[in-house]
Parts: sequence; C-alpha cells; structure tokens
Amino acid sequence: MPPEALASIRPASPGANPAAAGQVAQTKLRWVKETRFGHWFLGTNVWSRYVVEVALREFFDLLPAEARHPRRILDAGSGPGVSLPILDRHFTPELIIGMDINPEEVVRSAAQAKFCRARVDVHRGDTTAIDLPDGSVDMVLCHQLLHHVVQQEKVLGELYRVLTPGGTLLVAESCRDFIHSAPVRLLFRHPNEVQKTATEYQQLVRQAGFTFESKHVRTSTPFWSLPDWGLRYKLGWPRPANAEPTEVTLVAFKPGRPDQS
Repeated sequence: MPPEALASIRPASPGANPAAAGQVAQTKLRWVKETRFGHWFLGTNVWSRYVVEVALREFFDLLPAEARHPRRILDAGSGPGVSLPILDRHFTPELIIGMDINPEEVVRSAAQAKFCRARVDVHRGDTTAIDLPDGSVDMVLCHQLLHHVVQQEKVLGELYRVLTPGGTLLVAESCRDFIHSAPVRLLFRHPNEVQKTATEYQQLVRQAGFTFESKHVRTSTPFWSLPDWGLRYKLGWPRPANAEPTEVTLVAFKPGRPDQS
C-alpha cells in the first residue's frame, strides 16, 4: 500500500541558508502579487488541465528514463498547488516540497496533499533564499515562476544550490510577447521589465550553471497565448516569419551525472 499523503504547513526558517532569515518580509523587492482574477484563475480546472498537466507531460517526455522517478521534488512557487497531485502521479516521488512566498497560496497548496500518494510538505518561502540544505532535492519544478520574480538570476542560483549533483530542473515559462500582450497586462500582474524571450530564458538557465541540449527544449505558441486566440491564423492569415514563441519548456541538469542522454 502506498504511504498516506501527509501535508504540513510551516513558516519559512533560516534552515541551512542564513540568508533566508528576514527575506520573506521584503516581498516588494522580490515579486509582484497576482490580481484577484489571476488568483482565481490559477486554481481553476482550465489552468490545471490545459497548462500544468500539459507541461508536466511534456517534461516527462523530455526526461531521460533514469531521471523520471526522483525521490524528492521541490515545487518552487507552487501557487495554488494544482501541480502537486500531477507531480505525484507522473514522477511517483517519496516527498514533494511545495513552497510559495504568498501565505494564501501556501494554504491552497497544502489542501492538495490529500490527492497525493507521496508525503507533502508545504511551507512559505522565498525562492531567492531557499531554506533547504545544499543538494537536498533531486528535481525542481520551476513552472511559470521566473516571469513573476525580479531577481531571476538569484532564483536560478538557489535552485542550482538545492539540487543534488545530476539533479533535474524543469522550467516552463511564458515569454515576453505573451506577458506584454494587452489581455495579460489587463488581467494579471508581472514585473514587465524582466520579461524574456524563449532564447533569453535558455541563456539564463545556462548562465546559472545548468546544462541541456536542443533535444531537451520545446518552444510553442499555443492558441490561448495569442491576443485573438489564434483566430487570424485559423482564417488563413500568414504567421509572421520572425514571430517569437510565446512558451518555452526545457529540462536542464546540474552537472554531476555521467549520462544525461
């Protein structure tokens, strides 16, 4: 019988990283709080089914077989926690750690634990100063997190630190053209000055020390990421040759595993 899911909610603590102390209070320098609409939408079945589930299936396909069943997963910026049961189902870990800087989202994430086979530990934390020891997790999910934070390089540095050598980073991001589109700017909130293209996000991940090949990356422009939901293209309008992808999904590795093929 699989172990019963266990969720605990605890405040962020300095842990193994002294820089974590006092960081959460400085949230205005770290992140942009979501709108009421955004808070609601990220908890809907539409978000769970058509965004999170799709991304995690894609991650699973991109991963080498030996990396598909990590023991410990960190969901960095877990938000409403809809990703937790999907992580549990696809990757069958022993432990999932959910972390978010917003206390309201911590409560919502913890409520998802009852749908998980794995043990679930949810706490409030700042991804620029993660209160976990070095090399303490085998996989990190960074799903739609980076475009919400100002200090993207610092966040990726922390994700690198907490991963074991050979550990896996899963990144899915909405790119600059989508985040800067009128519907998104109207309904959601983001730090617009730090938004990046798909190529720039890949460069950012590499600069943090992670490695990956082109076979570990997918870019796309889903219909829902277009201002008109793709209506012009359905009517036969040509797609611009230089159009930037609006979404990027990639699997990256912390050096240390002998075979990442």
